[in-house]
Amino acid sequence: MELNNACKPKGRYIAKFIIMSIIGVFLFMALLPDGDTFNIPLGFAINWLGGLLNSIKIHGFGLLFLLAAIIITISFLLSVIAYTVKPAFIMDNEKLKNLFRCNIIYFISKAVAAVLVWLIFFGIGPDWLIGLEGGRLMMKLISDGGSNLMSIFIILGIAIPLLTDFGLMEFIGILIKKVVRFLFTLPGRSSVNLLGSWFSSSATSVIITSDQYEKGFYTGREAAAICVNFTLVSLPFTFVIASTIGLQAHFGWFYLIVCITSLLLAIIMPRIWPLNKIKDEYLPEVGKQIDEEVPQNSSVFRQAVKSASLRAGSTNFADVVKSGLSNWLNIFMDLVPVILAWGTIALIIEAQTPIFEWLALPFRWFLELLRIEGAAEYASTTIVGFIDMFLPAILLGTEAPIETRFILGALSIVQIIYLAETGILILKSKIPLHIGHLAILFLMRTVLALPVIILLTRLLFRP
Repeated sequence: MELNNACKPKGRYIAKFIIMSIIGVFLFMALLPDGDTFNIPLGFAINWLGGLLNSIKIHGFGLLFLLAAIIITISFLLSVIAYTVKPAFIMDNEKLKNLFRCNIIYFISKAVAAVLVWLIFFGIGPDWLIGLEGGRLMMKLISDGGSNLMSIFIILGIAIPLLTDFGLMEFIGILIKKVVRFLFTLPGRSSVNLLGSWFSSSATSVIITSDQYEKGFYTGREAAAICVNFTLVSLPFTFVIASTIGLQAHFGWFYLIVCITSLLLAIIMPRIWPLNKIKDEYLPEVGKQIDEEVPQNSSVFRQAVKSASLRAGSTNFADVVKSGLSNWLNIFMDLVPVILAWGTIALIIEAQTPIFEWLALPFRWFLELLRIEGAAEYASTTIVGFIDMFLPAILLGTEAPIETRFILGALSIVQIIYLAETGILILKSKIPLHIGHLAILFLMRTVLALPVIILLTRLLFRP
C-alpha cells in the first residue's frame, strides 16, 4: 500500500526521521582521518570488530576463521539433513526450507566449502589448493584482517536499516527525483544506493537494492540497473586497491577517473540492451509502495519531509531487528560457503591453467590496439575480476608499467560485477538478473569503460 499523502506526519515521526537519518548518514558517509587516508565510522567499527575477534588465535588462525568454518559446516550439515531426514522445523519454515533444501549448485558449493575450510585449518593438501594461491586467499578475504566480509556483514546487518527504513531514501528521492530520473532513468531514492556503496561497500548497495525491491520501492528493471551501475567499490577499498598496485600517491586522479567513468556508464547502460528489456514492474506479491510524486498544493521539500516522516513512523524497531537477524542467517549460512567454494575454484583455474588467458585473448588484442604496455601479460586482469574484485590487483602487483597499473586498476573497480561479492547477492535475491545477464553486462562495462579510462588517464594522469 502506498503512503497516504493526505496524512500529516506527527512531530515525533519527523524527529524520528531526522535523528535516525543523521545517525545513518554519519555512520555510512562521514569521512574521518585514518592514518594517511580516511575511513567512515562503520569502517572503523568493522576494522575494530575484525581486529578484536582475530586477535584471539586458535591453531594459528583468528577467531573469525573458526567462526566461518563452523558456520560453513553447520550450513552443509543442515542441508544434508533437509534432504534426508526432512525435519519439521526446516520443512515447515519457508525461509529455512529455501536456505537448506537449496538447489544442487548451492548444495555442492556448501559441500566443497565444508571440506576445503577444514583442509585449510589443518594444513592438509597441496599448496595450490590450501595456500595463498587458492583457498587460503579466499579465507583471508572472508575472515582475515580488520576489514573482512564476516565483519562487514555483521556490522551492516545492524546499520543498513538506518539508511533504508527511517525515511532517508524517501526524502532524498523526492528532492532529486527529476535529475536522477533524467540522467539514469531511476527513482531519486537510488542515489542513496550510490552513496552507500561509494562510502561503505558494493555489498551494501546490493543488499539495500534487494531489500527495496522486495518491499515494492523499485521495479525489476530499476533494481537490476542499480545493481550493475551503482554498486561501486567503496572509497576506502578503492584506496586499498590503489595501494596494492602502488598508486596511493596518485589516488586523487585515480578515484576521479573511476567516478567519471562510472557515472558515464550509469547514464548509458540503463538505456540499452539488456537492461532496457527487463520488465518495468514491481514485485507482484508486494506491488508498488513508492511515492515520490509531489502534490500541486505542496512544495518539493515539504512533500519530501512528509513522505520521509510517514515512512519513519511506520517503522517498528522490532521488525528491523528481526529483518537483520534474517539477513545474517541468509548471508552466513548460504553466501559465505559459496564465496569460499567458487572463489577458490577461480583462483586455481587462474594459477594452474591457461583458461583465463584464452578467454582474455580478445581483450589482449583490444589492449594492444589501444597501445597498453604489457597487454599480453596483463590481459587476463580484464576478466578475472568477474570472479572477485581483488584478483586483478593481485595479478597486477607493483611490477607492471605504471600507466598499465593505473588503467587496469581503475577498470577493475569500474567493472562493478564480481561474483564472489555482489554477484552472489544479486543471484540470491529476487532481482530479475541471471548469471548470463551478469556475464554480458560485465563484458559490456569492460568494453565501454576501457577507451574512456585510457583517454582520461592520458589527458589527466602525469606519473
